[in-house]
Amino acid sequence: MNALEGNIFKFLDESSLKKGDFKKEHEFLIEGFLPEELITMIYSAGGSGKSFLSFAIAKRMCELGKKVFYVDFDNPVSVLKERHIDELLIEKYKNLRYIQRSSLQMPPFDLVMQLEASAIKGIYKDCVFFLDSLINFCDLFNDNRLMRLFDALKNMREAGATIIVLHHANKDGKNYQGSTCIRNAIDCMYKLNQRPANENELNFFLEVQKERAAIVDSSFCLDVTSLDLATLEKDIAMMSEYEFGFTTKATKLLKERESLNKTEFLSLLGHEKDDKTARECLDKFDGKLWYSQKVGKSIFYSCRQPSQTSTTITTIAKEPENSLFDSCKIVGA
Repeated sequence: MNALEGNIFKFLDESSLKKGDFKKEHEFLIEGFLPEELITMIYSAGGSGKSFLSFAIAKRMCELGKKVFYVDFDNPVSVLKERHIDELLIEKYKNLRYIQRSSLQMPPFDLVMQLEASAIKGIYKDCVFFLDSLINFCDLFNDNRLMRLFDALKNMREAGATIIVLHHANKDGKNYQGSTCIRNAIDCMYKLNQRPANENELNFFLEVQKERAAIVDSSFCLDVTSLDLATLEKDIAMMSEYEFGFTTKATKLLKERESLNKTEFLSLLGHEKDDKTARECLDKFDGKLWYSQKVGKSIFYSCRQPSQTSTTITTIAKEPENSLFDSCKIVGA
């Protein structure tokens, strides 16, 4: 009889949850949207801006003083440079480590296994991991491989990590790619829907698909020149199918033209000047997606945004406590 067999009941007692384990309540890193120490997946069709959204979330986590690890096997360095992610994120925050395909000397799946190997209780407290994107980490239709990956992520979660996984939608855009075990393995899931936006902005509506922490549908406006997140107008987030089609075409036109008078604007949109529904749509999103100005007897529309009070989600930056980066020398730091 080995030592464990001789003390099995003591071992089980020591391994059981105690009263103190239930004292901690779920906290949000972004209220109602991103719960701490859970696995959250965001999926959408390619080109919908989910990487841009995750960059903005990463920035916010850095400002909160979290230790942020962005593992990117999707975006090439040239695209990161084109989007100024080097200046806006990578070089700006000392508590961020951006791990890209070209800088990592092992497959991303193996990296997760290495992270799991260190996942003792509390080691990843105040750490936020981004995986961009899931298809690069594992065969989406190999359930055994997927379960192994998510078991590792769960062990990281139990060691204190908050994990955001980016993923692609299937061909019709209604669901995510891959096995149902993905849904079973994660804690929270959002479907990302893009909304029409002004120049240098991206608008998102994130619809809850699975929740374990009372998350809610959320909407954001992202400034791509700064990676600042702002709350999105409810009218934009919850627009009807007609409004979506109308505003998508309208914002595209205004980005191509400096300004248009109302009659010409409606004509280019395929509507008569006395089309009541179209005129109501113009009025509804005036000051939100476009801006009107009366010149004489004519009304002109432009995508140029006048100065206004900001609704940007702001945080007070602070240095991370007990930083993992203090315990080892990082090349280039």
